[in-house]
Amino acid sequence: MHLAKPAAREAAHFRVVCDVCGSLSIKLTDPVKGAISTAVQCGRWSAVRGTLADLHTLARGSGDVFEF
Repeated sequence: MHLAKPAAREAAHFRVVCDVCGSLSIKLTDPVKGAISTAVQCGRWSAVRGTLADLHTLARGSGDVFEF
């Protein structure tokens, strides 16, 4: 029996593209020392796009080509 892994896009709740302006840029206050609950914001409008933990999950789960 083969169980498909959930796509990284579904597993993480991080929004790659900003809902407000459509930007791909992000900003973090302190990515190295920050807690995993630190909010990741849009680089243009500071809209919250997810947490550092969501971004880590997205990065670990991507093994294939990521499409927008």
